[in-house]
Amino acid sequence: MDQPATHLSPSPLSLSINEDAQAIAEQRQAMLAAIVDTSDDAILSKTLDGVITSWNRSAEKMFGYTANEALGQHITMIIPADRLDEELYIIGKVKKGDKVDHFHTIRQCKNGKLVPISLTVSPMIDNNGNIIGASKIARDISEQQAAHEENARLFAEVKSLNEKKDEFIGLASHELKTPLTSINGYLQIISGMITDESAMLFLQKTRQQVKKLNALVSDLLDVSKIEAGKLQITKEDFDINQVLTDAIELISHGNKSHTIDLTMPAGKLIVTGDAHRIEQVIINLLTNAIRYSPGTNKIHVGLTSDADEVLICIKDYGMGIPQDKQQDIFTRFYRVNDENSTISGLGIGLFLSKEIIIQHGGRIWADSEPGKGSTFFISLPKLSRKTG
Repeated sequence: MDQPATHLSPSPLSLSINEDAQAIAEQRQAMLAAIVDTSDDAILSKTLDGVITSWNRSAEKMFGYTANEALGQHITMIIPADRLDEELYIIGKVKKGDKVDHFHTIRQCKNGKLVPISLTVSPMIDNNGNIIGASKIARDISEQQAAHEENARLFAEVKSLNEKKDEFIGLASHELKTPLTSINGYLQIISGMITDESAMLFLQKTRQQVKKLNALVSDLLDVSKIEAGKLQITKEDFDINQVLTDAIELISHGNKSHTIDLTMPAGKLIVTGDAHRIEQVIINLLTNAIRYSPGTNKIHVGLTSDADEVLICIKDYGMGIPQDKQQDIFTRFYRVNDENSTISGLGIGLFLSKEIIIQHGGRIWADSEPGKGSTFFISLPKLSRKTG
C-alpha cells in the first residue's frame, strides 16, 4: 500500500536565518545607496549600450539634469560631439573587464557649459560573473585645472622676465666694456703726465677701482653667456702648477695684508683644459678667501694629484660658512646672510666658478665651519700625463 506523499515545510530556524540574511542585505544596500546619494562626486551607472540606469544627486548638481531627466537616456547626452570617440574607448575597456582610472576629459552640462572632470569607470558584474554595464565616478577638477593653468602662466611669466633680465645684463655689460676700456686708456696717458706723488697715488687708486669694475662687468658678461649656453671653453694642454703660481703671484701683489703659502709637486703637471678659465676660478677663490677672512692674514693653497685627477684646495682661517648654506653659495647671486657684514660682491663668482669647473668635467665644493674658516676644493680630471 502506497504511503501518502509528505511535504516538508521550512523550519522556523531556517526561515529566521533567511529573513536575517535578507534584512542584512537590504541594510547594506540602503547604506550603499545613501553613500552614493551623498557623495560629493557624480556617480552614475549605464548599460553596455550606454543607457543611463542610475544618477545620484551630485550628478544632478554637476550636469544640471535631474534623475528623472537622465534615467533611460543615452550617456552621450553629456559628452561633447568632439569627444564621442572616448565613449567607444571606455566601453571597450569595460567589456574586457578593465577599469579606467582618473581619465581626464570634458563633459557638457544641460546649459551647455563644459566642465573638466576626472573620470573613473568600473565594470558592473552580475551574480553569474557577466559584465552587464559600467559604473562611473566623475570628479569636477575645475579648480585644480585653473590652479594648474595659473601656475603655468606664472611660470611662463617668470621665465620671460628672467630671460629679459639676462638679456639686459648681457647688453648692459657689453655696453659698459667700451667706456671702461677708454677710461683705463686715458688714465694710463694721464699717469705719464703726472709728477706729483700725491696725485699719482690718487690716480693709482682710481685705476684699481676701474680694474675692479672691469672685472665685475666681465663676470656679468660671463653669467649672460652661461645662461645663453655660449660660454666658450678652449681646451688644450697646460701646466696647472704654473697657472696656480701665476694666480697666487697676481693676488699677492695686490693684497699685501695676507700671506699665501703654496704646497705642490715639483716639475710640471700637465692637464687638459682652458688655462685662462681655470686661472679665473683660482683667482676668484683666492679673492674670496682674503675677503672673508678680515681678522687673519694667512691663506694656504695645496695641489696634489694621482693617476686620474688633480686636486686643488684653498684654505682660509676666516669667518666660515654655516653647514646649511654650503650648497647655496654656488647659486647665482646668492650671498651668505650676515646683517653685520660690509663685504661687497654680487654673489656671482662662485656660480661662475662652478659652471667653469663643470664644463671641465670636474667638481668644486666647500668644507667649512663658522669661526674656523673655509676650504674650497677643485677636482679636475687629468687627461694628460705628468712630464718633468
